[in-house]
Amino acid sequence: MPHPLMQYTFQVISALALLTILGQAISLVFIANFLWQMTRRDRPTPLTRLLSRRGLLFMFVIALIATCGSLFFSEIAGLLPCKFCWFQRIFMYPQTVLLAIALWRRDRGIAASILVLSLLGMAFASVHYFEQVRAILHPVKIGNPLVACDPSGISCAATQIKFVFGYITIPMMALTAFLLNALTSFSLLRRTQEN
Repeated sequence: MPHPLMQYTFQVISALALLTILGQAISLVFIANFLWQMTRRDRPTPLTRLLSRRGLLFMFVIALIATCGSLFFSEIAGLLPCKFCWFQRIFMYPQTVLLAIALWRRDRGIAASILVLSLLGMAFASVHYFEQVRAILHPVKIGNPLVACDPSGISCAATQIKFVFGYITIPMMALTAFLLNALTSFSLLRRTQEN
């Protein structure tokens, strides 16, 4: 029997795709802020001060949305995760727990661990997205690692979520979440070193 929330799969995918676009726009703002901050070392920008105060909360919300989104896809929508998806989950799920504890303790020292987890997750998500695009543009060729990602036969070449807005798939959503947490943790680390 299908899950009662399965009827909302399209709406959830659309909402997560819109959040992905918003996250990418925010990432560009973070990068521009970082570059601006590099040229002006005299005082922090308002965005830098905001990230210093609310960075842990921001990263926790990102990790929580990514975790809930991936669980929705697998447990409610019935989309089985491939091997690449599992590796990305390995680097995202702990962030939710670690950031919840860090928020409770008000411990910004977790930023270094979040940065490492996010960079590793970004690497897997980037490879996954590239391979997924390649598999879709050049369908099923011998040697394509996504023909079947693992012995279960789950394949990203036959992705259930086509390119929303022309380019967004689950690996792009994950890549954006990892990028946001990497940029925020990097900003927290820089701010800590400046103080």
